Amino acid sequence: MFKIAIVEDQEETRESLNRFVRQYAQEQGLQVEISLITDGAEIAEHYTPGFDIIFMDVEMPRLDGFGAAEAIRAVDADVVLVFVTNMAQYAIRGYEVDALDYVLKPVNYYQFCTKLSRAIQRVQRRRGGQVVLQLAGGGIQLLDTADIYYLETHSRMLYYHTSKGEFAARASLQSAEKQLAEYHFVRCNQCYLVNLAYVKGIENDFALVKNDRLEISRRQRTAFLTAVASYMGGVL
Repeated sequence: MFKIAIVEDQEETRESLNRFVRQYAQEQGLQVEISLITDGAEIAEHYTPGFDIIFMDVEMPRLDGFGAAEAIRAVDADVVLVFVTNMAQYAIRGYEVDALDYVLKPVNYYQFCTKLSRAIQRVQRRRGGQVVLQLAGGGIQLLDTADIYYLETHSRMLYYHTSKGEFAARASLQSAEKQLAEYHFVRCNQCYLVNLAYVKGIENDFALVKNDRLEISRRQRTAFLTAVASYMGGVL
């Protein structure tokens, strides 16, 4: 199920986008829940996280799309934002609120499907999957990939640093890398495999991952920085 909001003050455009989403969902076999909202103020006021994707008109009478997006981003860093506008230059401002993309008016179905498909891929990747760990001390631990900050290997042990604590397994980083490749995990050096969703920044030769600083090796630097830039830019 994908929860999608369409924030658009023009009824004709709002209904067109609603129809396009439903048509795309039917063609792709997806379940969607659509909320139609007529102004940025309506969605921004008392906003709580819950939507997967928001299509946001830029020019609205009470609160424009950028103002609404700033209010949303203050409480929801994960929702995928796509602006809808008749002026391409507005797209540049979208990066200030981490917008994935923009749709130009008048909107046609083919153009819209391309943007919606990209947004859904972003949501699916961020939702992640699950891995089963054979714990070093015995027993099994099921983890959502979205809960894993990074993996660390030393002394032939693999340590999973997660939102649920640290778990140790007898496994190789290479095998974990293959298992987690589709969930945007990338090496920053030979000892660490990082979930790009938790990279807060880069300082010199260190990646800021959640609350830790992980060294970026010279060998991995180019590939790692490229992966970070691609993820933040919405390519991954």
